[in-house]
Formats: sequence, C-alpha cells, structure tokens
Amino acid sequence: MEQPAAATAAEIEMVTISAIAELEDLDALIKAEQQRVYRVLLAMLRDPDAAAGLTQECFLKAYQSRGRFRGECSLRTWLIRIAMNLARDHLKSRRWQFWRKLTQEPVAPEELAASAASEVTPERSLLAREALAGVWDAVDSLPDRQRSVFVLRFVEEMSTEEIAEATSLRPGTVKAHLSRATAAVRERVNTGPNKDRGKP
Repeated sequence: MEQPAAATAAEIEMVTISAIAELEDLDALIKAEQQRVYRVLLAMLRDPDAAAGLTQECFLKAYQSRGRFRGECSLRTWLIRIAMNLARDHLKSRRWQFWRKLTQEPVAPEELAASAASEVTPERSLLAREALAGVWDAVDSLPDRQRSVFVLRFVEEMSTEEIAEATSLRPGTVKAHLSRATAAVRERVNTGPNKDRGKP
C-alpha cells in the first residue's frame, strides 16, 4: 500500500531536480518562457512597459527563489504563479493607481491577439478593435481573482487544474470564479455604454 506514495515522492523529487537545473540556466529559461509570462502580465495590466518590467522581475525572483521550488507543480505553472503575484502587488500600489487614473490609454488589441486575415477593410478592423477593447475593458473591471482566472483560461488556454495550481485555488473555486467572470464580461459587453452611442 505504501508503494504509490513512494513513487509519487520519487516523481516529485525528479521534477524538482530537473526544474532547479532549468532555473540555473536562466538565459535558456527566459528564452523558453518569456513570451508566455509577458502575455499573462500584459493581459492583467494592459500596460506594455509594466508587463515587460515585471516579466524580468518574475525571472529574477524565480532564480533567487529556486531553492524553494518543491516540485508540486510544473516549472511553467510556478512561473505563472510568481507573475500573477507580481501583477497583484503592482495593481495595488499607490503609484500604479495614480498613473492609471492619469493615463487611461488601453493596450492596442493587436498586442493581445493576432491580426485577422490580411484582406480586412479599415471599417472591419476598427469594429474588431473596438469590440476587443470592450471585452478587455470589461475584464479590467473584474475583481482580482476573477480577472486572473479569466486571463489564464482565455489568454493562455490553461486547464482548470493548471489554473488551480497557478492561483493556489481549488478546481471548484476556479470554475466558480470563471463562471462569474464570463457572465460579468458578457453582460458588460452586451449592455455597456458603447451600445448607446450613435442613438439620438
């Protein structure tokens, strides 16, 4: 009866040893995971400069904390967890709140999604950008946990289990947050102020 537990412990140890080896080669790790971490931070913050800065901080923090990695999740999930914590701290800072009120410029949708087919009219492109900007305005209004879960699911296409590991939430809690976030975004997009523009 003790054999499965021993096997699990051995697997965790192997994952830990492998991950620490990856963390030691910081340049290779950054090359492999930088774009994913940046996408998560950009979707959370909607600020390319802040996302770029926190991406570098995420890898530095991971390297400095490599001795505390225990192998309970994948290295990629661990990096995403660090990135999410950095994003939350950044959003809570007084400096961020000040600049956010001062400069309400949304991130260009092109930075969050690949462009559509090449033969797109300017009118269609404008409508698509406005629609996507509306979605991200709605996402930006979500509570922190709902926004985190939404971003990881729809930007990074992570599974419920992966999101649970990255956010330290139970899978059932992840599903509940995702359901509420999706409903809130849908409602805001469908009934937002932009719907009334152009009406007499």
